[in-house]
Amino acid sequence: MKLTRIADDLWGTPHWPVDDYANTRGYLLTRAGGNVLIYGLGFQREAADAEVLDEITALGGVQVQLLSHGDEASRSLEAVRERFGSRLACSAVEVDQIDGYAEGLGIDLAWTPDCADEALNGLEIMATPGHTRGSISVRYESPHGRTYLFTGDTIVPKDDGGWATAVAEQQGGTAADLERTLLALREQSFDLLASSAYVGETSTASPTQEEWQAIVDHRLERLRVWAASRA
Repeated sequence: MKLTRIADDLWGTPHWPVDDYANTRGYLLTRAGGNVLIYGLGFQREAADAEVLDEITALGGVQVQLLSHGDEASRSLEAVRERFGSRLACSAVEVDQIDGYAEGLGIDLAWTPDCADEALNGLEIMATPGHTRGSISVRYESPHGRTYLFTGDTIVPKDDGGWATAVAEQQGGTAADLERTLLALREQSFDLLASSAYVGETSTASPTQEEWQAIVDHRLERLRVWAASRA
């Protein structure tokens, strides 16, 4: 089995190495109105990963694949579309970067705050710039009683119990935007956080509200120190 069951309606794809210490993965959210694949799969259309697509097929396929930012683009986007006839969605701000990576693939759904596309019904999508200029996060209240928060690379867990944030300046991220985003995310309530990249093997976390606010406060403090050192 390549997929990992995380919750009643949430499955994690295999870990994919980003570098020596970080990994990435996607999440399949199964829904009566159509499954959503959140983030990218990471692989580059290798034959071995046909098993991942087969398992997703058995779970109902993919209606829409939603990327949180451009770093999640890979040749796997083509494999997903070819297998499932799915639509590819991302923030309208990130379209150029993602479309440029997979030339000719095209973005089917460019999300904006006033987007009312039925494929995204039930997903609370938030503009959360800072890591990149167009990063988005997603909050979903599962009918099974849990709430999931997908933060992309905006704030990610580490195996040692810590957390990481980063400003990708080459992709339009700024410390000022990230600070505003973290302050907004600090007020979010959820049962499970699932990031795109993560340090080590830990891609999900379930902090209490008090723990979550302390986590964000610490990252805000470190971000402000970093920004001041560059001023």
